[in-house]
Formats: sequence, structure tokens, C-alpha cells
Amino acid sequence: MNEIEEVLNTMMRGIDKKTALTIEPGPDANVPAVMVRLRCLKRTGSLQLTEADLFAAQTDLMRRNRVRTALKRARDRMWEETTYIFSTKVDRQKASQGANWFHPSQRGRGRR
Repeated sequence: MNEIEEVLNTMMRGIDKKTALTIEPGPDANVPAVMVRLRCLKRTGSLQLTEADLFAAQTDLMRRNRVRTALKRARDRMWEETTYIFSTKVDRQKASQGANWFHPSQRGRGRR
């Protein structure tokens, strides 16, 4: 577990230094996996990684990039705003100072 924690900590420091991560054994004993919990301020996130991916990430750059991308996505999901999924309210964009309604007047013939 110490090796896994070192690998994930170095990856997370490259992504975001303020985000703290904790590692726990996976919920299923039959499948060797670890649960990674991310925390930054009041926001939390989690993801599950297999031990095979983590051990391969130490030597294989492709697997390392996949694990790093999974960490980044989990961190980005922490910052997404969740809204009520069945809302009937329509989200409308704010008009930028009437730019949508302004049509320049037609100017006869141009100068030559």
C-alpha cells in the first residue's frame, strides 16, 4: 500500500497540490482494487482503481497516463455543480447588452 500511495501522491501533486488523497482497500475482497478518496476544501470525490493498473503504472507510461487521467477526471467532477435532474426551469443565457437585438441601419451607397 505504501508504494501505491507514493505513486498516487506524486501524480496528484502534479495535478493539484491542494487536493489531499487517502487510499483504502477496495470494497470487494475478490477483486484486488483500491478506493481513492479525494478532498479539497469542502468538496470530495472518489474513484476505484485496480491494483494491476497501479503496479503497471510504475513501469508503463500508457497505463500511468490512464491512471493520471482518471485522477484528473475525478478531481474535475468534484468542482462540477450538480443540479436537480428533473428541473422544469429553462436555463437561458444572459443577453450581452442587447447585442442580439442590434441591427445596424442600412447606409445607402458606400463611398468610392
